[in-house]
Amino acid sequence: MNTEPQPAVSPLTICNLALAKLGEAPIPAIDANASPASRLCYMHYHPVRREVLCANRWSFASVLTTITSGEPPTEPVPHLLAHALPQDCLRVLEVSSPGWTLRGRCIYCAAPSVRVLYIADVEDTTLFEPLFVEALATRLACKLCIPLTSSTTARQALTEEYHRIALPQAAHFNGVQCRSNDAHPLYALWRKSMTACQDIDNM
Repeated sequence: MNTEPQPAVSPLTICNLALAKLGEAPIPAIDANASPASRLCYMHYHPVRREVLCANRWSFASVLTTITSGEPPTEPVPHLLAHALPQDCLRVLEVSSPGWTLRGRCIYCAAPSVRVLYIADVEDTTLFEPLFVEALATRLACKLCIPLTSSTTARQALTEEYHRIALPQAAHFNGVQCRSNDAHPLYALWRKSMTACQDIDNM
């Protein structure tokens, strides 16, 4: 049995996974001045990473914080207080104050402070789950496909793989593990069915 620790996932690892999906050779580094594949990875990796982060409520990227407002603005939403989003916020998920609205990089609401749950711009690949890595590599392969292979057929296949398999699977398993069983929407149904079975056994 192999007990050696597996190497940590890195941006380079993810880029090479994407290149492997295209039948391309791995690159030694992500470099803007190296091979075409390396330059394309340098160009696309971070935008695609942010895109996939925004595509789901990933537990490893979810941050809950309190934001206190500054001065009441006159524009664009008068009579409400402005709460500047954290710099690493990619997507707002929940806001504690009712009647809030998002304009630019500010949340506007009547409360002087709010609790905000958001998706953060996570760059630390050691936090990425394996299925998220697979989804990210698949989406990156979509972006690299035409410049490296000129194959619209391959790009279409990769796009379908991302939307129908890689992303839904990663989102499903992330959702299953991010809360206790008794909070899961299916738990009440499961508990009801188990109670019915016990009632039958006791008859």
